[in-house]
Amino acid sequence: MDKVFIENLTLRGIHGVYEFEWKEPQEFVIDITAETDLAPSAKSDDLKDTVDWQPMYKIAKDVIVGPRISLIEKIADTIASRILEVETRVTSVTVRVRKAEILDEGVPGVLIRRAR
Repeated sequence: MDKVFIENLTLRGIHGVYEFEWKEPQEFVIDITAETDLAPSAKSDDLKDTVDWQPMYKIAKDVIVGPRISLIEKIADTIASRILEVETRVTSVTVRVRKAEILDEGVPGVLIRRAR
């Protein structure tokens, strides 16, 4: 299956379980991969025949700058679910969310996959 993706999308938002995470926006790094058939757009060279990455970007941004969510699992699931609602040609979507600033020694995150 073909894929449309965004990698290393870096957005700032206020999310987390702990009170110290609610004081200032923190950095979230997001990767989105949507599986779809790109043969029609490869043939036509027309945006209407493909899955445009811009709506995926807008969905991720709306979630990150939106109301506080406690768990990054919920952030990833919300992004994936909204993409599947909007992009009917997507058969599955994988979303990876990392909290880039929370640890000095590493970067925690989650990776989820949702399919129709």
